[in-house]
Amino acid sequence: MAKFVDSNELFSKCMTESVNERLTARTVASYIESPFEIHCNKFAPEHEKDEITEYQKLLFQRGKDHETQTVHQRYPDITKLTYTNPEEGFKIVLESMVSGTELFHGIPIYYLPEGLYGSADIIEKSNDADSIFGNYHYAIKEVKLAKNIKEKHRLQGAFYTLMLGQIQGRIPKTFTIINGEGEESIHEYSDHESLLLDAIDGTRRILQGESISPTHGGCDFPWESYSNKMAIETNDISLVAGISSKTKIKFIENNYKTVEDLAQAKISDLTQMNGVGNVSAVKYVNNAKAIQSKTHIVYDADSIDFPKRKMEIFLDLEGIDPTMAVGEVPLIDYMIGILVRDESGEKYIAFTAKDTDKEREMLLEFLEFITEQHDYVIYHYHNYEKSHLSKMMEKYEIDRDTQNKVLDHLIDIHTVATKAVYFPTYGNGLKQIAPYLGFKWTHKDVSATESISIYLDFVKNPEENKERFQKVIDYNEDDCVATRVIKDWLVDIK
Repeated sequence: MAKFVDSNELFSKCMTESVNERLTARTVASYIESPFEIHCNKFAPEHEKDEITEYQKLLFQRGKDHETQTVHQRYPDITKLTYTNPEEGFKIVLESMVSGTELFHGIPIYYLPEGLYGSADIIEKSNDADSIFGNYHYAIKEVKLAKNIKEKHRLQGAFYTLMLGQIQGRIPKTFTIINGEGEESIHEYSDHESLLLDAIDGTRRILQGESISPTHGGCDFPWESYSNKMAIETNDISLVAGISSKTKIKFIENNYKTVEDLAQAKISDLTQMNGVGNVSAVKYVNNAKAIQSKTHIVYDADSIDFPKRKMEIFLDLEGIDPTMAVGEVPLIDYMIGILVRDESGEKYIAFTAKDTDKEREMLLEFLEFITEQHDYVIYHYHNYEKSHLSKMMEKYEIDRDTQNKVLDHLIDIHTVATKAVYFPTYGNGLKQIAPYLGFKWTHKDVSATESISIYLDFVKNPEENKERFQKVIDYNEDDCVATRVIKDWLVDIK
């Protein structure tokens, strides 16, 4: 049975502020992954923000395009509301809810008695239960570019569900998330309510001035550089390789807050902490000691053992980030770069996919080169190269013998390096270890992510973007050389 709701009274109720801080779904979701970002958005100097890159612009635009495309494909007849400002838009939304409108997309909603506001992707009418509007209520659908839905995405869905529940007098039992591949997943609000309320409370405390420590690598754009800088200035424990934002909480609870604290810790004390075994404890303490001393610690030189081969090949791949691989952009690796070293010297070769449908051709060119070689070894840094080459060769049904000519000859320099040496670096990636050894990349304005936007521009207009794409080739060559630098250094300390 329909109920009478005065939309003006409901609007006035929802817009009456009772708290000092307004919260959005994104802000609250940040609490579980990057609480320092919440601090930065309110208290950090504006000039400390990172400048937006072409890749980030592209990523934001793709997120918007994906949402719009998803909505139009699923709901081609949806009516778009027009308004001059968000407050007016919300008033129109309430009037439309009272009249039973079936669907809303990208509309502003507010519940300011609790300081909640935002823009929901999709709000859909449901006849499963009643609300203040009558024998129906509304439920949330969130659209995400990501293929794999994370806790922060679910928390945003729960946030909008809570807000919608306060508005309509009924919290929906479930909310839906549509991922980057168009797959729908249904989530129980009750499964996320406790975490959501804790996150809202924690977010408010930070906005009200509660102290929060910076975490190295814990912030994304636009506070990444500032967060890292502050972590270094405070000698935060997150500078130690392997200590993430979540791991860090456990250490802080046991009074290990700085690198110095960890460097002075006893292994036996650390292993008393839940989830910290002897191997991990030894690594944490020695990595901390290396950072404190500003020099590396060699602890197992005997484990450094490279085969003698006539040809050494240093391999590095460039690929499109999975978050980008939706719609018109496939998930591909678009460059296989190798630095070849033999008795005649060194030579760099780049195998590239000239278009997004040319990955197979690129792979076959690379494999043809490899199958012509004898007495060789292929070095790479970390697991990306092996993982992605394996997937590519399986995808294109490369015969097992040819696959083995690659996979059986791979040696991961990262594994060798981190097994033998503790480095005084904030992480053990190629971009941390090679600079410690004196290596410098040619172009400061090119990175793995920025290379993606350059490549996509190159595909659209090869002639116009030829010079920019050469920077990506240079970048890949530098990665190959950096891998060789680390390998040679390891040989020297052996």
